[in-house]
Amino acid sequence: MKLNPKRKVQGARSVCSGLFLAGATGTLLAMTALGGCGGQPSKNLSAAPRGAEQHGVDLVALSHVAVPQPIGGDVIDHAAAVRLGKALFWEQQLGSDGKQSCATCHFQGGADGRMFNVVNPGPSGMFQVAGINGPGQWLSPAIITSDSRIGSQGLPKGTFVSVASDPLQAADNCSWSQMEAPFWAYRSVTGRNTPSAVAAVFNRQNFWDGRANHVFNGLNPFGSTGNAGLANQGGSSIALDSRGGGGGGGHGGGGGNVENGSSASAAIAMLDGSSASSQAVGPPLSGVEMSCAGRTFNGPNSLGAKVLARQPLRLQSVAVDDSALGMLSASPKTGLKVTYRQLISAAFGQAMAANAEAQFSRIFGQAIQAYESTLIPDKTPFDRFLDGHTSAMTASQKRGLDVFTGKASCTKCHAGGELTDASVSFAAKRGLLNDDGGDQGFHNTGVRPTAEDAGRAGMGPMSVAWSQSGSPMDKGAFKTPGLRNLKLTAPFMHNGGLPTIASVVDFYDRGGDFANAELASRMKPLGLSADEKSSLVDFLENALTDCRVEMHAAPFDHPSLEATDGPSLPAAGKWGYGPCH
Repeated sequence: MKLNPKRKVQGARSVCSGLFLAGATGTLLAMTALGGCGGQPSKNLSAAPRGAEQHGVDLVALSHVAVPQPIGGDVIDHAAAVRLGKALFWEQQLGSDGKQSCATCHFQGGADGRMFNVVNPGPSGMFQVAGINGPGQWLSPAIITSDSRIGSQGLPKGTFVSVASDPLQAADNCSWSQMEAPFWAYRSVTGRNTPSAVAAVFNRQNFWDGRANHVFNGLNPFGSTGNAGLANQGGSSIALDSRGGGGGGGHGGGGGNVENGSSASAAIAMLDGSSASSQAVGPPLSGVEMSCAGRTFNGPNSLGAKVLARQPLRLQSVAVDDSALGMLSASPKTGLKVTYRQLISAAFGQAMAANAEAQFSRIFGQAIQAYESTLIPDKTPFDRFLDGHTSAMTASQKRGLDVFTGKASCTKCHAGGELTDASVSFAAKRGLLNDDGGDQGFHNTGVRPTAEDAGRAGMGPMSVAWSQSGSPMDKGAFKTPGLRNLKLTAPFMHNGGLPTIASVVDFYDRGGDFANAELASRMKPLGLSADEKSSLVDFLENALTDCRVEMHAAPFDHPSLEATDGPSLPAAGKWGYGPCH
């Protein structure tokens, strides 16, 4: 793997989106002092591969979990939709700067590995992390004890003017404003840590606060909720900085703007099982993440019009053995040897392709979900162990698994094959309310004071809360993420406040940091020994890592990428950057 020597990337750092990773919505390890059902220790799993019943939900290999599929929709050829979605996900020309792609914030284990200009000052407006006192500085991994957050850098502040008429110009015509706090001339930074896009398709709702609804309306992330605005009637969509958290927004951000160029034809008969589609249409119009403010998805002078006029991946190389795009690679030249309209026609049919400018948000969301449905990290040592290969994990990792299912009772929240109670399957089995009466899969774990970030109880653009239960326990609650590939996706928690897996284990061992009124009832000191912590870290870091993700091998291979202030990733073919053993 070739890296630009001028860029620095943390070995594990960090969400389009409520990645990212990345990028998006959740607490990292909802470990509790309650062991098993009724407070009793869970059974020893190290002696019981092939899954075991944990709190009413099977802890099984991920390969045995059905990948959620949309109910209905426009796709006529799934493989073609995967090819289109992969091209769009990695497409640098999507950004108003002609550089920022979805993958820019989700290139490392599905999350963001960059370390330059990644601090958001939070509600106080003050940069207070590891000696950083302003934007445009390098971050050294550190525990955050202020309201600052670690996010992903997007675009400088700008106002959209027009799509460039020259198809060889990747950047939009924007009016750039460089004199606004807190980032000034630097790129804006999102207000929350980037969730991973890998395995995000299993989430019932995406982003840290779950704003990416399980129903896709074809226009914006908000489904059929009150926040969807006129999308419920097939009219204009409303786009938010998709990450949130205030202090600059991003991957759920605080402000919103009306997308005034949307066509009613982009609206779709509410498509259930489609949170990944809802998530996908958030970042491309975010004034923090990928767009100059005021750009629209559909119609003339829109993102759709821009993309359709440009050669797919023109600025990037595509390996001839790319698992999805290899047959279309223009190698040794850059890009693909087909047009985006041809890709759309193959996936959605000629009629939709002919009217693609007016329906681009609808096409974009469904194509990205098709691609993300292939990003299933089901070949970890843990998954092989659960399938009966008892030597797949080391003795230390097996002891860590016993702590995970026993004394720490992590499976209370990190349940099922997906290792999260925020999954589609967990909600189907256990209902939409958690043990505290809040929304299933969302918990306040005392990472920061509730008042700093309302999380699941936050309000959308139409002043409707993301919370579906309306419970006060949703205040400061965030989505439980899955745990695979943690080795690659630091820092952790919604604010990026914990730099290592060991620091996360310590956090839960002490029962959290803030005794919020809404603190989940499961949050109590664990009393883990040093050996138990060490084994648990070994299990989380090594037994849950899929080598294909780490080595960028199929289906995690990809076109080349120039990540702004990050690495230069060469194109990865199906075998990735090196062998997996």
